[in-house]
Amino acid sequence: MKSDWIDLGPLSEFPPEEPVLRKDDAGRRFACVRRGGEVHALDDRCPHQGYPLSQGALRGGVLTCAWHNWKFDVATGACSFGGEPVRRYATRVDGGRVQLNRAIDTAAEVRRLVAGLREAILRDEPARALREGLRLGALGLHRAETGLGSLHLAFEVLARDGAERAEHGFDHGLALLADLCAWIERGWVPAEEAFVVAAHAVGEASARLGARGKGPGRAGGGSPLARIADFELDGPEKVSEALAAERRDEAEARMRELVEVRGTAGARRALMPFVAQHLLDYGHGAIFLAKALELAGRFSGAADEVLAASTVQLAWATADTSLPPFAATRAALARVAELPLSEPEGAAASVASVDGAAAAPAVSAPPRAAPLDPAERAAFEAEVLAGERPAVEATVRWLARGAGPLALLGAIGHAAALRLARFDPAWEQRLDAEVGVLDVTHAVTFAEAAAALGREALPREAAQLAVLAAGFVGKLRAADVAHAVAPAGAAARAPGGTLLQAAEARDVGGALAIARELDAAGRRRAFAELAPFAAFDAAVRPIFTAHAVKTLEALQRLDSSDPQADGAYLEALLTYVVPVRRELHARRIAAVARKFMTDGRPPEGLY
Repeated sequence: MKSDWIDLGPLSEFPPEEPVLRKDDAGRRFACVRRGGEVHALDDRCPHQGYPLSQGALRGGVLTCAWHNWKFDVATGACSFGGEPVRRYATRVDGGRVQLNRAIDTAAEVRRLVAGLREAILRDEPARALREGLRLGALGLHRAETGLGSLHLAFEVLARDGAERAEHGFDHGLALLADLCAWIERGWVPAEEAFVVAAHAVGEASARLGARGKGPGRAGGGSPLARIADFELDGPEKVSEALAAERRDEAEARMRELVEVRGTAGARRALMPFVAQHLLDYGHGAIFLAKALELAGRFSGAADEVLAASTVQLAWATADTSLPPFAATRAALARVAELPLSEPEGAAASVASVDGAAAAPAVSAPPRAAPLDPAERAAFEAEVLAGERPAVEATVRWLARGAGPLALLGAIGHAAALRLARFDPAWEQRLDAEVGVLDVTHAVTFAEAAAALGREALPREAAQLAVLAAGFVGKLRAADVAHAVAPAGAAARAPGGTLLQAAEARDVGGALAIARELDAAGRRRAFAELAPFAAFDAAVRPIFTAHAVKTLEALQRLDSSDPQADGAYLEALLTYVVPVRRELHARRIAAVARKFMTDGRPPEGLY
C-alpha cells in the first residue's frame, strides 16, 4: 500500500474521548477520536446514510451515530449495531502532531467490502448490499468493457454467495439474477435497481443459511468425499450416474472438480444427458441449467459454485415424466431412442408411431436445420396444442422425417405462447384447485430453455428435449379458456397512450389493443419497454418477480429467433404480466387442506 500522509494538527487540539472533525484539502472528512496517546480516524460519513459521525457520542471506544443509533468500534471500524462497518484510516503521532494516511489498502478494502456484502445478503438486507456493492465498484477494479459497469464485482459476489448457500441448489433468485444481468447489459433496466431486486430474491431464499453441505473448499467444513483427484476424474457421464442414484454429495463434488478441469463446456456436456431424459421439477431442470450456464459464462469467478448449485438442484429434482400422467411422453422418448439421429444429414428414417401402429415408410430426410414451412408448422402446432399424446406423436413423426429438433422447438415455443395467452383465469378463483398461471408460464420458459440447450446438445438430446417440450405444452391443454372472451378492460382503452401506460394501469384489453397495432420492430421494442415494469412493478414476492422477468425474457428470445414471429409472444406476455394477481392464496390453501382432511382426495389440477 502506498503512503499518503497528511497532517491533521497538534495532538493538543484533539480532546480525549471526544469525536473531532478534520478535513483534508480535497474536502474529505474524518471523524477523529483520541484515546490515551493514540488517535483513531474513521470516515466521517456514516455508512448507513452519510450523516456525520463526528457529531455522534463516544462511550467506551464505541462511536454512536446521532441519527440512527449505529455503533462503531473506533479501533477497528466494525459495526456492533446497525449494519455495515465504516472505513478506518491509519494514523500516527509524530513530533506531537497527528498524521493520517489517506491511501487505501485495496486488497484489505476488497476483503472488508465483500465480507460486508455477503453479510447483507445473508441477512436479506438489499439496501445495505447495494451500498457495499457500490463501494466495491468505487475501487475501480471492474473491467470497463463489462456491461454491468461498476457493479460487476458485486453481481459476481451475489451469484457466488447465492449459489453457495442455496439449500437445495440453483433457484429462482439465481435465475432472476441471470436475466437481470442481461437486461442491464442491453440497457433495459438500471443496474442499481436491478441489483436491489436480485439481492432480495437471492437473500430471501437463503436468509441466515450457511454454506450448503460440506463440499470441497466450502466454508461449511471438510468434504465427506475425497477430492475428485483422489478417485480420478472419470468421464462426464459419472456426474449423470451420481445424479440418477441421488448421490448428491458425489455429484456436486464431481461437478466442482469438472468445472476446474474442463470449464463450463465440460459441465454442460456432463449434465445434458441427465436433463434430456425427463421433464424435471415442472421444467425447472432445463430452465435452471440454462440460466446457470449463462451465469457461469458471465462470472467465471463464480462458475464452480453456480454449476455445483445447478447439479444439486438436479439431484433433488422430481422426474415428472416418470410419473403415471406422462405415459405418452415416456413412450415417445422410447421411440426417439430408436431413431437414426446420429446418421449423416439427409439419411432416410423410419419409425413406428408412438402408439405402436405400423411403421411409416422411409422418406428422404431434409437437413435437420431446415425450418418447417408455414403450413407444416401450423399443422404441427395444432397437434401440439391438442394434448400430450398428439403433441408427442407429431414430434416423433416429424423427427423421423428428418425435421430438425431446433425447428420443432421453435414451433413448440410459439405454441407455448399461444397456450399462455389462452389461460383461463377462472382456475385461479377456484378454491378446490391448485392451478395458477405460473404453471403455464413454465411451458414457455421450458421451451425456450430447451431450444437454448439444444443448440449445444447432441442430436438425440435435442430430439428428447423437443419431445419433452411438446408433451409439456400439450399436457396443459386443460388450462385453456373454454371459449373466447373479451379481456378485462377491453372497452376501457383511452385514445392514445403507450403500451407501458396501459400495463401500469393494469388495462389488459388496452394493452392488447395497442400491441396488435405494432409491427415486428415495434413488438421487439415493446419487450424492452415492459422490462422495468416486469422487474419492479408487476409483482411483490420475489418468486413472482422472477417469473415475470424470466417469462418476458423467454418470450422475447423466442420472438427474436422465430423466422415466422407474429404477435403471439407479446400478447402472451401481456395477458400474463399485466393483470393484478393474488400472490398469497390464503383461502385456497385453507380450502384445499380442509378438503384433503375431509375426503382424502387431491385438489383439481391440469392433469
